[in-house]
Amino acid sequence: MTYQYDYNAEATGHVIGLRRGYEQGFEAGQVEGWNKAVADWNTEVKTQWEPLVDRLTAERDEAIRARDDLLEQVRHAGQQTTKWHNAFYSLLCALDSAMGVLEHAPQDMRTRMILDLAKRAEYMKDKGWIDSMPQNNSVLRSRARPTADQLQGWWDQVIAHAKKAADRDNNPTP
Repeated sequence: MTYQYDYNAEATGHVIGLRRGYEQGFEAGQVEGWNKAVADWNTEVKTQWEPLVDRLTAERDEAIRARDDLLEQVRHAGQQTTKWHNAFYSLLCALDSAMGVLEHAPQDMRTRMILDLAKRAEYMKDKGWIDSMPQNNSVLRSRARPTADQLQGWWDQVIAHAKKAADRDNNPTP
């Protein structure tokens, strides 16, 4: 017995109907599967990714605010540094002027000035306002070496005169 396919209109219609049914079923299944995958992904995005994105966005915004605060502090520190710079050089100008006058003054006046300077420097050092004698200050030595050297020279002169006076007191002349 041979099985042959009948090529009649009914069989052809049946085959065409099956094919179209498969295509429609495949298409419906594909669309439904796609929609299900998209819905699942959207659910995962809402439950897992959006909180992470929100947290990272908040951290980024906080970091930006912190950076802006630090930049403001740096700007303010720069302004303060400029003010202190100007104040330092204003005082240096006044000090140089006074030292110019004292350079030609009698030794007694310079000695009184150095002794007063020593008392004031000791007081300020005890308060924590300065860290060393003015003539030994590293900033003054780097920015105004002649002024610091002149102060140191007068300091040394006062100490030398004090030593001579102490020696005379210890060795009375007959």
